[in-house]
Amino acid sequence: MTNKIALVPVDARPVTYDMPVALGDIAEWQVLVPDKEILGYLKQPADVDKLFEWLNTVASEVSGIVASLDMVLYGGLVPSRINTDDAATIKKRLNKFLELKNKKPDLKLMLFSSTMRISNNYVNIEEKEYWSEYGEEIWALSYYSHRYEQLQNPEDLARSKKAEEKIPSAIRNDYLETRERNFQINLSLFELLEPYNIDLLVFPQDDTSEFGYNIKEQQQLKEIIRQKNLYDQVLIYPGADEVASLLIARMIYTLEDKRFPTFYPVYSGHKGMSIVARYEDRTIDESVKGQVFALGSHMVESVQEADVLLGVNVPGEQQGEIALQQSLNQVDTNNRNVGEWIRKLHYYSQLGKKIAIIDVAYANGADVAMMPQLLKKFTLSDLVGFAAWNTAGNTIGTVVAQTALILLAKEKGLSITEKKEKLLLLRVLDDYIYQSQVRQTVRQAIQEEKLSKTELLETVAKHFYPTAQQFIESLQVNTKLDAIYLPWDRTFEIGIRLK
Repeated sequence: MTNKIALVPVDARPVTYDMPVALGDIAEWQVLVPDKEILGYLKQPADVDKLFEWLNTVASEVSGIVASLDMVLYGGLVPSRINTDDAATIKKRLNKFLELKNKKPDLKLMLFSSTMRISNNYVNIEEKEYWSEYGEEIWALSYYSHRYEQLQNPEDLARSKKAEEKIPSAIRNDYLETRERNFQINLSLFELLEPYNIDLLVFPQDDTSEFGYNIKEQQQLKEIIRQKNLYDQVLIYPGADEVASLLIARMIYTLEDKRFPTFYPVYSGHKGMSIVARYEDRTIDESVKGQVFALGSHMVESVQEADVLLGVNVPGEQQGEIALQQSLNQVDTNNRNVGEWIRKLHYYSQLGKKIAIIDVAYANGADVAMMPQLLKKFTLSDLVGFAAWNTAGNTIGTVVAQTALILLAKEKGLSITEKKEKLLLLRVLDDYIYQSQVRQTVRQAIQEEKLSKTELLETVAKHFYPTAQQFIESLQVNTKLDAIYLPWDRTFEIGIRLK
């Protein structure tokens, strides 16, 4: 066995490309990734031919492959929603990929293929062009038609018909045909599990809700899992961009034949744990359990039994949305007590318990009311995990992966102080300093679409550098800020290089 894993990421953004590599490095595993240049850019698909050349080159030297089938089959997560290739072409790519297993039968495979998301807006940056005119109507048709099927409420039927009438039939048919093609490909994966001895298959739900075409597809996938008794081999849960990191952690534990760590959650509010987070279809506490289960582990019933305490910061009434500035006054309410929560975690930390922080009070950024209190009681060296980015699933899965690999490294006696500091500082700078503070300042100061790529980066840098530098100095850490960049030339995500 070699300490090498190949990763085919969903795209080349830092959270999907760089983070899994850094996580593997914590446990002294080399995660091999293809050059960013061949992985496409936003809607531009990857060069799939060059991707296969790379796979055929590295397959002989790795012990396992974690692969996004959205990348292998369609050229990336965003291209999977707009790709126009026919099903026969897609299946040829799938068969070509699985030939790697024929050449090396002992190669472990952990694969993930997203259920196609449905955005409730008119933003077509990551969707087909017609989303700018009919995005909300397509979402409404999806949501209310499925809700009517489930609940038989006549009002839902009326809403779905009203939405359908506004969508030209050609556009509606195009959208439904794309969905059906992707879904049929996902269905076909069940027949390949046994012949190719696939170790794990994940259907992550990218930006979802409680009803919709994607949930209807999920129900059908779950029924097949039930019929075939594939509960341990096929998983479905909310997420997308964090899946590679989580599966890298699971792959390493599997290859090293190590016991997975156990977890016990400590929530900042009782009501918040039962809230359904934005872009998800289940309560926060169930989402936490789902990500832990995806790692290969489980929760335990007491603090004493747990290897790690997951400090989960939840909203009081409703999850806020920092990017869209929504429901901000519904987060820091009397239905949670952040101060008591932090004091409790600090108490357990002093007793020797490992503490990781999952901040899901908001989508798309950290809780600015919580962070100063947290950093007053804990240093980064005190924690074994931290995240607060994008969806709840993205954050939870990231922390579970961080924690698992940091604990494994400690068990192996590895010196990881600097690596761990860099790993956690990167998330704090991105999720707290940038997403919750700097990004809001930049968006209020400019009209993003009117600036060139260079002007946009210069504006972000002007606001980010002084804030980030001052924050790093306050932490008194050894890691320094090197450079920043905008991976997709927009403010939604940032690339941060540390040294």
